[in-house]
Amino acid sequence: MVVADGRVASCRVNPRALALTPEELAGHVLVAVNEALDDDRDDRAGQDDQDGRPPVIDPLALAGQFREVRDDVAARAAGITVAIEDSAWRLRQEMEVSAAVPRLDLGPAFDRLAGMLEVMGQVAVAADRAAAEASGEGVAAGGLVRVVCRPAPRLDSVTIRPRAMGNAAELGDALMAAVNLALDDLAAEVRERRRAAGADPERIAARIAELREQGVAEMRAFGQAMSDLMGSIKPRE
Repeated sequence: MVVADGRVASCRVNPRALALTPEELAGHVLVAVNEALDDDRDDRAGQDDQDGRPPVIDPLALAGQFREVRDDVAARAAGITVAIEDSAWRLRQEMEVSAAVPRLDLGPAFDRLAGMLEVMGQVAVAADRAAAEASGEGVAAGGLVRVVCRPAPRLDSVTIRPRAMGNAAELGDALMAAVNLALDDLAAEVRERRRAAGADPERIAARIAELREQGVAEMRAFGQAMSDLMGSIKPRE
């Protein structure tokens, strides 16, 4: 049994295994496939480490970090506003300054981002719970071979009908087809369950884009207000 990239690449049944009962052979197949799936998963995890892929970030933990620094960032922004107001006051002693001093407030932006991360984390937890209940089924050889798998993924059951025990090569092909169909079915159900739980990548991406645009608009407005302030400075007549 060879598994690569989460799919069965080849399945060879020893002709002598046909002397076993269908139930005995099915048990051996289940163990062999699960061992191969585990090895493949470990290999891919190791490859990810070698490739230097970034670790998975916990949105809830990240939201907590944003909450922790939010007040400090807001205080620093408030200090900048106070400094600008003080400079404007000094200028007004000798110059005309008609524009108002803009207020730099980064607190709401941090609140929105932290709130979005908290929602993402809660959705991820709900989606993981929903996905854990998924299952996939694959049938081959006209129904003579049936496979059911669960998340991880792992095979939950293998059923081989007596009529499938006639040819080792054909049985191997049927087992490979049934397992891969079950894995595909499982992946589809996991995606659907996660989407139903709110973990829709498109919706999440749209919300992130919305927050980004809102933040850019706020900073652009602040920059424009600062430009207006500078442009309003004129000598007294």
